[in-house]
Amino acid sequence: MKIKVFLAILVLSMVTGCATTANYEKILDSWVGADANRLVSSWGYPQSSFEAPNGNIVYVYGSSGSYTMPTQTNTTYNVIGNTVYGNSTTTGGQTLNFWCRTYFEVNDSKRIVTWRWEGNNCKAR
Repeated sequence: MKIKVFLAILVLSMVTGCATTANYEKILDSWVGADANRLVSSWGYPQSSFEAPNGNIVYVYGSSGSYTMPTQTNTTYNVIGNTVYGNSTTTGGQTLNFWCRTYFEVNDSKRIVTWRWEGNNCKAR
């Protein structure tokens, strides 16, 4: 089990490289005060939007993906007399799911006033 956890962490670090949530938040901070049309020009149309309780509109952007870890089979052999006995163990094959959902709140003047993110893959270099 420890090897599975280690492999999952290793794959996660390879996939994300030097990407961090702090870098992602710096990017999001740079959008506060910007025109919502500029956001749409840069990020594309949001996946959805809704009205916040304060009357502002919230744009929702999302991304997701997965990675299936390769499997590996190890076989050990024991020779007893003239007979060879094999015992195989297969590890790996787990699927790791990655996702990020980002919310931008836009006021009546079409300016971004705040943001929020959720997920396990909201990172940037």
